[in-house]
Amino acid sequence: MMKKHVLNYLLLVMLAAFTFSCKTKDDLQAFKEAKYSLAGINEVKLNGINLLEKKRPEDFSFSEAAILFTAFSENELSASSNLGLNVELGEGSEESSMTVTQLKWQLLMDGKHVLNGIVNEPVELHHGLNTISVRTPVTFAAENGKPSLNSLLRLVSVVSEQDKAKRPNLTLQIKPTIQTSVGPFELPAFINIKQ
Repeated sequence: MMKKHVLNYLLLVMLAAFTFSCKTKDDLQAFKEAKYSLAGINEVKLNGINLLEKKRPEDFSFSEAAILFTAFSENELSASSNLGLNVELGEGSEESSMTVTQLKWQLLMDGKHVLNGIVNEPVELHHGLNTISVRTPVTFAAENGKPSLNSLLRLVSVVSEQDKAKRPNLTLQIKPTIQTSVGPFELPAFINIKQ
């Protein structure tokens, strides 16, 4: 009799694990196939300096410029931002949610790698608008073993260019690591998010 109860209990646990595993797989597939778009950026600080308050080079004080130049030269920039990420899940998956434990990102300008970083703070994603606070190191693509000054200048020109038609094509790519019932799972490829 005891053996039968143990067997029933084991069968129930296996069924629950299988059901949870299938839901995790369905959620993972839903987020893999979701459409992502950047809905807005409320704050961008680079090494503590709010870049949204700067429109021209003259807006930077000498000490701010020195801080940023030194950090850029050593490729030790650090960014913090509050952004809105819109996630459109497929029909029938709107109730799904996913915990992203790590997020690798990179910025491409006209298809060429310019910046990359990694976010190590867990974020819960769901269908619709997600407000995310991000802290990440920012690493410029290297040329001859040093951060690319050309990439920096092109990025600054993009930010300051008022005519959107003259701006190069910017693509933000993300590669999340998602918490599943069997542990963390990193998506095999970057997902494009275009602004």
